[in-house]
Amino acid sequence: MKLKFWRRIPRKAERVTFFSRFNKIVTLTYGIVILAAFLLFDFLFQENLESRLNFLQIRLREQTQALNNIIRPRADAIQALQMQASDFLNEQRDQYQTFDFKLQNNQNNSYFYLDIANFNRRKIGNITGIGPTEDLSSLTWQEITMAFSLNPLFYVLKKNIKTASSLYYISKSGFRNQFPWRPSSETRFDPQFFKSSMYLKNLPSNNPKREPTWTDVYTHSPHYGLMVTCSAPVYHKMQFKGIVGIEFLLEPIIEFIHGINYPNGRLIIINDYGTILADTKSNNRIPLKAHQVLPKGIPLETIYKLPRKTISRIGDYWVYQAKSHYAPWTAIYFVNTWKMNIVTLKHIGPSIVFLILFAIFILMGANSIIAQEFISPAKQLVNFISTQATEGEQAYRKMREPWFSWFEAVFQVFDQNRKLMEEMEKHIEDLDQKVLERTRALSDKNRALSLAFNDLRKAQNQIIIQEKLAGLGALTAGIAHEIKNPLNYVINFAEISRTFTEELMNIASSLPQGKSLTLEQRQEVKTILTDLIENMKRIEEHGKRADAIVRSMLVHARGGNDSQHLIDINQLIDENITLATTSFKQQGFIPKIIKDFDLDIPKILVYSQGLGRVFLNIINNACYVLHQKRTIVGESFIAEIYISTRQTIDNHIEVVIRDNGPGISEEIRKKIFDPFFTTKPAGSGTGLGLSLCHDIITRQHHGTLTVASEIDQYAEFVLTLPIEEQLMTG
Repeated sequence: MKLKFWRRIPRKAERVTFFSRFNKIVTLTYGIVILAAFLLFDFLFQENLESRLNFLQIRLREQTQALNNIIRPRADAIQALQMQASDFLNEQRDQYQTFDFKLQNNQNNSYFYLDIANFNRRKIGNITGIGPTEDLSSLTWQEITMAFSLNPLFYVLKKNIKTASSLYYISKSGFRNQFPWRPSSETRFDPQFFKSSMYLKNLPSNNPKREPTWTDVYTHSPHYGLMVTCSAPVYHKMQFKGIVGIEFLLEPIIEFIHGINYPNGRLIIINDYGTILADTKSNNRIPLKAHQVLPKGIPLETIYKLPRKTISRIGDYWVYQAKSHYAPWTAIYFVNTWKMNIVTLKHIGPSIVFLILFAIFILMGANSIIAQEFISPAKQLVNFISTQATEGEQAYRKMREPWFSWFEAVFQVFDQNRKLMEEMEKHIEDLDQKVLERTRALSDKNRALSLAFNDLRKAQNQIIIQEKLAGLGALTAGIAHEIKNPLNYVINFAEISRTFTEELMNIASSLPQGKSLTLEQRQEVKTILTDLIENMKRIEEHGKRADAIVRSMLVHARGGNDSQHLIDINQLIDENITLATTSFKQQGFIPKIIKDFDLDIPKILVYSQGLGRVFLNIINNACYVLHQKRTIVGESFIAEIYISTRQTIDNHIEVVIRDNGPGISEEIRKKIFDPFFTTKPAGSGTGLGLSLCHDIITRQHHGTLTVASEIDQYAEFVLTLPIEEQLMTG
């Protein structure tokens, strides 16, 4: 490649144009830097504002969730009262507990009240009603007994919810049980209550879904604090009987809201009446309406239409709203957009101003240095080049380095041009060669890196395999004892079979050639062959048993997604019985397993790994409670687990797992399939086992899982799996 040097001296007009263009470039650079700074400012401002809004939205979501956690125990409490009252009424009359209490009439028989002579006043409520007790019907007496039976639950809820002022049951028959106890001279049932909004809202026509209702905010006095009442209807055999209610102080919610710091915005909690329950900017001593607090530009109706748990813009305000899951209350946060902009500007403004000033200062300084050190000498150099034939060396003798060398070199530039170009071409060729060599070296290094990367991936896979094998070793340690028994049988029967074979060979070798067996020898050979056949059957039986144990171990040890398989339910139960009882055998506890399997049931298509975990978990739980009962009762207790399978007439497979352990109380049975509910000591159980079992049976296999029990007698789990639906799934 030949490079040409054009010896052409620029004209004066061209030199002037060059330096004027330089000044234009400098001016344009200033403009671009300033514009870039303002664009950067706008970008950072928008990004910071969006980040602040996102952070505020996340914080509001967390705080509204915390508010839900405060409201939930109160909603759960009223539902518990509602369920307890309905359960008491739905019980048979002869199953009612009889209480030794008296209802006394006042002097003029206008109302009756509870005689507390035989009771602890702190643990009961006062029952007051209209008219004399002689006029009460048997159904009313039964309802009064039910209301009195609610006192223990009243007491527990009052102890657990400190802000619960009073709890009560009010019957449409004209009486009330109010807890805690107050003298009838201070408070008693008033028939005017039947006209109150709280009672009317719970009537069947107004509340067909029988859901809890909440009153508007009220207060007995400014010093007592704001209160609300939550109530729910009570039914007996589809007949409305009355209501249960709890009166709460709003103090926890107010304290929670006051503990939140929003210096620029305002957070309020309003109910379905439009009344403010709590406010970050108010002391909440007197109930206020939402329209008294909300800006005129954001009406309440518009707020309710906004997306939930999302900050949206309405006019000049950013607004967030989230509704509670447990009460008809809404959390609303609003902040002026201008305030948010000011806060954002204060945060990023100083940095941007400093950046702009710093950039301008650097540009001005750089421009001054460039003009002094480069542009001015460059102008003289250009002039010298254009006149060097006439000016001579005197034109640059006063120039300082490094410009002096440049002026000196100009004298020789034209004469040395060819030599320099030849050297440059040679240098380019050398450079191309070096680039080629460097490219080859880099290619070799890339191949080496690729090989090293493949080796690293293989090492990672090996480490993963070793970790899986280490996890499998923990399971193998528990199964080793079970595998050892059938293997011992296989070894022993194999040795006996070898002995029998040697005897047959001895008999065969002792016979003379050409002679047949005697009758006695035939009988002996037949006996040995029969024993050999039996030994082979036992070797096969125990070998299959060891194989089943190993396969079950692999199913429960391996990871990955479960898939459907056509299996024999009886065989799957047998495998998981072995796995479940292994750890207890090592503790010296072996329950008696009674199997009643239907051998004619068909194979069904199921998720074998998940279903195996269900059987393993239930059988393991049975062994656990039997072991606990054995520890308490002693060696006289015979632990038994009964397991049966059968095909029902509605084309289902039913599996029953029953133990004779301590049983399960009714209260625990109601929550036994709830996540994280456990009766085991801390650290012994997660509370997820039966919950996952229930999900596997009901959701994954479309079956049912129920539990029945009797205290100190038995606990029974019944699983049903559809046959046709499973096959259709496959």
